[in-house]
Amino acid sequence: MKKHYKSALMTACALAVATTAAFADPVIKPYFEFKQPKMISIPGDISLDTNGAAAVSLGGVSLGQGVKTGISFEGVSQYDGATFGRNFIPPDTMGAVGKTQYMETTNGAYAIFDKATGTRTSLVSDVAFWAAAGQTGANGDSRVMYNAAAERWVAISFGASVSDIQIAVSDTSNALGPWKSTKFTGYAGGTADYPTLAMDRNAVYIGTNDFAPSFKGTTLNVIPLESLFGAAAPSTANMKQFATPYPGTFEDRGFAIQGVNSNSIGSSGSVVGASLFNYDNLGYKVNGLTSNSATGATVGGVTFVGESGFTSPGPGRQPATIVANQRVISTLDERISASVYEVNGRIYGVHVVNPDGDGLDEARVRYFVLDANTFALLDEGDIGEAGYDYYQGSIAVNWRGDVVIAYNRSGLDAATGKISIMARTFTTGADGKLTQHGNEVLLKESLTNDYHNGSLFGQAAAGRQRWGDYSAVSIDPEDMTKFWIIGEFAREYNNAAGGHPGGTGGSRWGTWISALDFNASEIPEPPTWAMMLLAMGFGVYTLRKRAANTKF
Repeated sequence: MKKHYKSALMTACALAVATTAAFADPVIKPYFEFKQPKMISIPGDISLDTNGAAAVSLGGVSLGQGVKTGISFEGVSQYDGATFGRNFIPPDTMGAVGKTQYMETTNGAYAIFDKATGTRTSLVSDVAFWAAAGQTGANGDSRVMYNAAAERWVAISFGASVSDIQIAVSDTSNALGPWKSTKFTGYAGGTADYPTLAMDRNAVYIGTNDFAPSFKGTTLNVIPLESLFGAAAPSTANMKQFATPYPGTFEDRGFAIQGVNSNSIGSSGSVVGASLFNYDNLGYKVNGLTSNSATGATVGGVTFVGESGFTSPGPGRQPATIVANQRVISTLDERISASVYEVNGRIYGVHVVNPDGDGLDEARVRYFVLDANTFALLDEGDIGEAGYDYYQGSIAVNWRGDVVIAYNRSGLDAATGKISIMARTFTTGADGKLTQHGNEVLLKESLTNDYHNGSLFGQAAAGRQRWGDYSAVSIDPEDMTKFWIIGEFAREYNNAAGGHPGGTGGSRWGTWISALDFNASEIPEPPTWAMMLLAMGFGVYTLRKRAANTKF
């Protein structure tokens, strides 16, 4: 009797909860917000560097176990963008490596570098780049990737209207161009914010957070590869959009949703994201895809990863002499802000958390490894050290399961606490678990100990100090044991002492590009290497053949 009563009570409670839920949507995490870059204007924000990259290092430092540093050089700075009248914070640091070049996109300026020497061969405003590709205007949030099989570059950005997403595709492997472009409406009447970018053998995936002006949900845009690569000009023909509105649905399909980059053969793709309502990540499949069309595609059910407990990270620390500026650096939140990769049946990603139970209230870069079919959690780990915040992480994985994770680190210690770009290398075990391989490496230390942007020198930071919002690790298509990292650091003060006569502001952002050689002495023998490239390129061979036979 008691057992039957308990069962009936539980059923009644469940019905009551369901009835209540029918009248009210759950509340999204309050810090998931609109992230459009902010334009600033302070005297002295003009680049004095007329010779391209300001500093180059050829590397060669051993990190142990066959890992060594490669070439490093400075990328775009805030001063470069200001030269064009495009002075934004944060930079939205993003870049990718191609056959012979490294291409960088930021809010305000795009650049191309010779990857062998670090020489900057092109610096243009973001508006000028998109005008040359056929679009009018740009509003930031750019991303860029290189498709090694098709030997083409892909870049995305807000359009002149923040409702639109524009896509540019290079004609060849040369990032200097020419480029052609198209655009589509990401979120009509509002902002298609924080567009993400990923590619697999079938499609390009662009996820957006939709605002008007409050959060209205997310959209996943799936564009067949042949619509972008297979014709004389890119188009969005046969694209499929999956909108998840909020309020109006109880379905949690994540925030800042990221398509998973993959070379796997099949008719489905994967998407991951941070849960809208819970402290967890989630994943789901996009089914029914071909490289010709996504119109028949459907999305599968959501699987929650089940990560260890965490909360959203707080601001990052720095050893500023002005006490009010010692904890102002935005570490963003737990969204997955960097690219996610599938290799050998496993999905690899990172995000930033404040782990439960450590009592430190410090940001940590958390990596996760998932089963690519089930989204089951195979491994997770937090990168960090007491006294420091770790944030703005990014990851890449090669075909062997070699992993490079890059990030910013900062703390209150006067000697070692400046915001720095750092990296660690890992290998993947047969069970999917990561083991650190070699030593942590410092790639670039900030030039100041007090980053505060948009306010005057010597004063307390004015407003929230946006950082990031992106960073990237990419794999060299000519040598898949070489990983290329781009991250943000703090440049000199914008005043006469910093080399900017007439300047009155605080620090400005800069970007830094570094290569890491992972077991460089263990590259496969030529026959093995050739077969590997053949296997990776087979899925888009028809695209390359069509491109070779098409007059652009």
